[in-house]
Amino acid sequence: MTFSLSANHVGLTVSDLGRSIAFYRDAVGFHVAYERGEVTAEYMPRLVGIPGARLKIAGLDIPGLHLDLIEYLSPQTARLAGPTSDVGNVHIGFTVDDLWAAYRALSAAGVKFKSEPVSPTTGPNQGGWAVY
Repeated sequence: MTFSLSANHVGLTVSDLGRSIAFYRDAVGFHVAYERGEVTAEYMPRLVGIPGARLKIAGLDIPGLHLDLIEYLSPQTARLAGPTSDVGNVHIGFTVDDLWAAYRALSAAGVKFKSEPVSPTTGPNQGGWAVY
């Protein structure tokens, strides 16, 4: 490989930017680095590969991760509703100091988990706790 590579950010398409900002800020503890109104730059539809795309973006930070939240104003898009086994389904892994406390707090805030926390018996997380 003739170039260097490092991670920069994760982007997540959301249906309601304001609601998503409030959740990641208030329930999860992200810092809002910036919030842009509708992005009108001519390059954006070319960048995302969607002619005529209109979108709003916010950038949020926690130590070790920058998260871009993106709401498409147009075109209207479908909501992913399939199981975690669907090709293209993604997840973001977070480290917390008390998974059970985080699970209870986020559940109270309306997060729908796939299960209660489980303790992996094999692999790199063996002996710890994990939840989807």
